[in-house]
Amino acid sequence: MFPVKQIFHEMSAEKLRLSLTILAIVWSTVCISTMLAAGEGLRQGLIRSSTSGNGNLIYVSSGIASINHGYFYKGKSLDLTIEDQKLIQALPTVKMASATAIWKEYAHYKDRQAFMFPLAVENNYKKLNDLTLTAGSRWFNPLDTKEQRKVAILGKIPAAILFNKAAFSWDKDVKLDSDPVGKQFKIGDEDFTVIGVLDDDRNIESGSSSEYSILVPQATWKRFYPNVPIQGINVEPQPTANREQLAKTIRQVIARKYNADITDEQLIQTDDMLLQQETMRSFLIGLQSFLGIIGFVTLGVAGIGIANVMYASVKRATRDIGVRMAVGATPSHIRLHYIVQAMMTMAMGGFIGLLMTLGLVSIIDAIPISNSGFYASLGSPKPELSLSVMLIVISALILVGILAAWFPANKAASITPLEALQSE
Repeated sequence: MFPVKQIFHEMSAEKLRLSLTILAIVWSTVCISTMLAAGEGLRQGLIRSSTSGNGNLIYVSSGIASINHGYFYKGKSLDLTIEDQKLIQALPTVKMASATAIWKEYAHYKDRQAFMFPLAVENNYKKLNDLTLTAGSRWFNPLDTKEQRKVAILGKIPAAILFNKAAFSWDKDVKLDSDPVGKQFKIGDEDFTVIGVLDDDRNIESGSSSEYSILVPQATWKRFYPNVPIQGINVEPQPTANREQLAKTIRQVIARKYNADITDEQLIQTDDMLLQQETMRSFLIGLQSFLGIIGFVTLGVAGIGIANVMYASVKRATRDIGVRMAVGATPSHIRLHYIVQAMMTMAMGGFIGLLMTLGLVSIIDAIPISNSGFYASLGSPKPELSLSVMLIVISALILVGILAAWFPANKAASITPLEALQSE
């Protein structure tokens, strides 16, 4: 039978050292679990922020030639047109393509002005970017396009700037104090009617926030700017498409159309949002690992405390160890005895530390920081003491506990009955 009573007796003999060691383990557990939980929360928040909206799209935009070829010389820019969108849509590995253009005049209402250019979009833009609307809003319909109506859909920020009674504050989450649907405002000198407000924040274009957007029908934009180049083309690949190969094909097809060098990667820009997400995930995992290492170092300091307590226990119990070995205890039994003692110490400190971390995470969740616009842009991250984080913390506690006990346990296992009898 394993001598549990003897373990507790030895631990009670070192009450002060044991208490200080458990306190160090508690602090170390709180440090490592809080850092990992904070890193996990930030990682999940940024992933939510980056994957919403255009997270699966390839954004095609014009660039500048870096190779002299045909009509292009170094430094000459390329202007994309609606016909380029149709050319890309015809590719077999493209599921959907949608062109966008900039209306280069500001929106204003009475003495208020929204300092962002409206974006002219096609009717499939909503589906492509997974946009949602508030209750009472509607998206552009075929009649809006056919009649080139002057209607607009606002993000929450321009809606608040133009129509809220109170002055807009950039450091707070956006709240509308009235429904702007049906109200009129101007883009330049033209009157537009609000038909909708975008609800949840989404990434659009090359990572811009839908909260800042003013959307108008592309047909209406063409009515006023018939010969102006478009801004870019949002491309949704087929699920089975090779995204890198598709981006290369898009560059080559457009380059051939304009008699440019098909190897010039600067002439047509293809930003793959999905590949950017993978890069971000790698960075966030690295950040979380760094935070975990800092916490692990703190836990290692507590492990030194455990080792000191173990050495003191071994020295105090030298005669008892000799007696036990004389009556048949093997070195493995002695070694296991002190490893279990160390693990019990680590378990007590770790359990208390995890409980304190759960409480700390709950307190942080209760802090009213969701009213911050910057906080919302990060995906509203919250510390997450997930199962994976808890498993990492428990594994670290076990590892440090075993390492801390190993050398004192080996010292105890190497004691001979003769050395025990000679001890004071």
